[in-house]
Amino acid sequence: MRTFPGIVALVALLPLAACDTAPDAQSAEAPMSGTAIEASDMLAYLEAKIDIADDKFMQLAEAIPEESYDWRPMEGVRSFREVFIHIAADNWYGGALMGIPTPDDIPVTNEGASTGVYQDQHLTKAETLQHLRRSFDYFSEALDATRDRLDTQAMLGANRITYGDLWVRLVTHMHEHLGQSIAYSRSNEIVPLWSR
Repeated sequence: MRTFPGIVALVALLPLAACDTAPDAQSAEAPMSGTAIEASDMLAYLEAKIDIADDKFMQLAEAIPEESYDWRPMEGVRSFREVFIHIAADNWYGGALMGIPTPDDIPVTNEGASTGVYQDQHLTKAETLQHLRRSFDYFSEALDATRDRLDTQAMLGANRITYGDLWVRLVTHMHEHLGQSIAYSRSNEIVPLWSR
């Protein structure tokens, strides 16, 4: 049985991320078996969590009126629009770090500074939805392409990590900002569709 001990503890924590109400019917239970997780179970679990984030981000990005896209709870923090573009940027960046080229019209590479250039765009709601949708589709393809290379190493800034570590970091990052987006929505009296 192949296991990834460096990320087992993190995987066990993922069900706690971005809970707005009772767990979804589609939520996967943590695939714990003794003290080890089989690689195939871990990957299926992480992919389920990415699918949940994908679906909920798209629902929220659609539900927010365009006139509210620049709303932020205070100066110095991201607006709705900036959170959505930040997620898209990191989806592109995560795949690029794993050696999957981004589309020609997406200026994000495996260099961290490229995400800043991408996030400086001021996109309309329709453009934001398109970028977010494309980034999740791309990231899903990147996961498919790397599922047999989880021990491959990459550089994240000055840190050497594996693709498996990167999968976990990206999933937790998505759910961190999903929780932020849910809080923003409720502050604007927008009830997420899945909790109505």
